[in-house]
Amino acid sequence: MTVEIQSKEEKDFYTIGGGISLLYLISLLLVFPFYYHNGYYDILQAKFQYFWISSAAYSVVMGLFLLLYAFTLRKEVRKRIYSALLFQDEEGKRKLRFSSDIFFAALLLLYLISMLHSGYLYEGWWGNTGRFMGTLTWLLLFLDYFFLTRFYRFRKGHLLFLSASVFLQASWGISDFFFKNVMHFFDLVEDKSLWATFAGGVGNINGYCSLMVSYAGLFAGLYLGERKWQWRVLFLSLYFYTVIASIYGMSDNVVFALFTLFLALPFFCFKRKSLLLSVIDLYIVFFLAMKLAVFFIPKENSSYQLGDVGFFLKMGHTVLPYLAVVFFAFLRVLVWKGKEEFGVKIYRPLYFVLFFCILGVVFFVFYDANVSHRMQALTAYADYFTFNDAWGSGRGFIWKLGFDFFARKMSFLERLIGYGPDSFYMITNDFYKAEVSRSAYEAIDNVHNEYLNVLLTLGVLGLLCYLLFLISAFRTLFSKTEEGEEEDFSRTVFPRACGFCLLCYVSQAIINIAVPIVLPIVFVLFFLGLGTKKARP
Repeated sequence: MTVEIQSKEEKDFYTIGGGISLLYLISLLLVFPFYYHNGYYDILQAKFQYFWISSAAYSVVMGLFLLLYAFTLRKEVRKRIYSALLFQDEEGKRKLRFSSDIFFAALLLLYLISMLHSGYLYEGWWGNTGRFMGTLTWLLLFLDYFFLTRFYRFRKGHLLFLSASVFLQASWGISDFFFKNVMHFFDLVEDKSLWATFAGGVGNINGYCSLMVSYAGLFAGLYLGERKWQWRVLFLSLYFYTVIASIYGMSDNVVFALFTLFLALPFFCFKRKSLLLSVIDLYIVFFLAMKLAVFFIPKENSSYQLGDVGFFLKMGHTVLPYLAVVFFAFLRVLVWKGKEEFGVKIYRPLYFVLFFCILGVVFFVFYDANVSHRMQALTAYADYFTFNDAWGSGRGFIWKLGFDFFARKMSFLERLIGYGPDSFYMITNDFYKAEVSRSAYEAIDNVHNEYLNVLLTLGVLGLLCYLLFLISAFRTLFSKTEEGEEEDFSRTVFPRACGFCLLCYVSQAIINIAVPIVLPIVFVLFFLGLGTKKARP
């Protein structure tokens, strides 16, 4: 519910806070993605240092601003302005401005409790034995969340700067696929197989792909709701480019993200034919990108020859992209010629049937590959569908250790609050040293599944708070607009696009890890969407 600004003091309050927040966003979204110190050798440490120092500075400045500005206000004005940061009045009732506040605050509290209980205070605070996703990182993310959701003011022109930044980030990663070594990070690296495992300003290809595919979700959502052709061309071009970058990253977390995105998109579009046509456009562009990505692969001197070839590149060599483009082009013509009301009366019921059929096929494929073994055609894709210790580049083995620890070796209290923030290295070192020594790994510091990692390090309560926080955020980002606000880009299209960005990230997180290189960018984007959805004018 929109709340009108009541005084000059309140307007100045949000203007100053918004200006400070915009400076921080320039640092995090435009500078941070390109920051490095010593190439890939210390990129995780360098990025973490940049993030925590810049975020801490932003939080301190905002805290001082809130404190000092309060002294300039009369008591009744101060009470009204500052209480509005937490609460809003709806139909005569006072409610939390954001329902996600309580879940994020509870998650942060569990980080502190788990850290204190673990005994690993230093490691739990910094996360230095893992991927620097300790209590400090989440404290700073919470402060970013609080300030950005309250003070950021969306302007469409901001998307031009973000688009330029994303284009350069994707270009950097694509150039690494072709071994161009533009940034000279590989000058002293003779082993070309290592060239195939790092990309762009992120480093590891898993992290790079998670960021690129999250951007793809963002631009898909922006294209979906935009009506001006100039912006539509920009958003569709950036969607295409980030999909290409994701495919060239050759990490299969992209498959999880895009599969989820493509299944979800139609549910938002049945009420308007123009939206359905835009969804079909996104499908067509994806399959064109898949085929073009294969077309430009050189015969030698690229990641394709030395890395683990990604699923979409394998599919790009088949006839699937051609068939898909023809099918969706034909479907687009049918929808275009059909009546507006067909979306709700015909297409939506049909899609519900198709949706559950797709889920059934996926279940059957995994069941056959792991239990019945009747379809011989699946043997060519056993690496993707057959669960064993080698599945997912060793994820099967690591997950087995994680589930075994939760089921057999954690106390009841540890099951509730976890073993300690970012503590998976301590788990494997303290309880599975022999198993790790017999494996292909010297050490294991992450479980490569964000949700299993939260379960082990923060317990059942931590995982519950994290999931409730995400669900609450999705409910806000995807909530229906108020009557008469269909054309409001900032209140509808941008928040929904941020929701698609987050959806891609949380989908790929099933087989990936959280790092302070990627997660802050994705989370800050969805913080902006949350704040814009409930912005005060």
